[in-house]
Amino acid sequence: MALFYFLMNTAKYLKPYYFSALFKIKTTVMSKHEFDTADSSKFTLTAFLSFVVVFFFLMLMMNCHGDFMPGAPAHSEAAEPAETAHEGDKEVAATETTKPESIKVKLPDGTELNAYKGGIEDKLVAFLNDSTAKAGKDAWFDFDNLNFKTNSAEITEESKSQVQNIAAILKAYPKLKIKIGGYTDKTGDSTANQKLSQGRADAVLTSLKEDKTKEVQLVGAEGYGSHFAKAAADAPDAEKQKDRRISVQVREK
Repeated sequence: MALFYFLMNTAKYLKPYYFSALFKIKTTVMSKHEFDTADSSKFTLTAFLSFVVVFFFLMLMMNCHGDFMPGAPAHSEAAEPAETAHEGDKEVAATETTKPESIKVKLPDGTELNAYKGGIEDKLVAFLNDSTAKAGKDAWFDFDNLNFKTNSAEITEESKSQVQNIAAILKAYPKLKIKIGGYTDKTGDSTANQKLSQGRADAVLTSLKEDKTKEVQLVGAEGYGSHFAKAAADAPDAEKQKDRRISVQVREK
């Protein structure tokens, strides 16, 4: 297609000059009466051959420099402004969620747990080390890094590390006894919610047993469904998220 346009445009540009030249030469020769039919034919052939030479020269130039169309602007690729990339970086940074501060929680047996400041490990160990804090029905601590696969009681792989941290705390505090509680929000059927919360509480209890926690330290697991949920069923998800949790109750310390 590029070659077709090239030929058309080249013919358009060369045609006036070609015939003008022929006209001038013919007029001059005629005025002197020095030409005949044979000479005219030779001149025409010479002019045609000259045109062919020019044509192939332009073809050679086109192959060297890419597609060329007389009168068309040269193609250029402009680099994307650096400011655009910076604006994209700022946008990504603005959407990142601030993560809690990572800390080390030290246990009496010398074990150090990777945890978050204000997370369940931090709060639970501080409670156990506080001689004035009393165990009982109001001593609840929420998991803050425990997730399940959607609509199931299967703990996600990345969440198992926090369950393992609770198992380590139980081993470091032999007198500690706990109960696992499961909760949901008010969305959906209350019976289904209760069943789901029970399944998830049982899953955590089973995981603790698999980590070789002494069964005497595990009082049990109970699913409460949406019974203690505070947010309405049509409340924003950010509010309902607080009602969806798994908690540890300290029964003895």
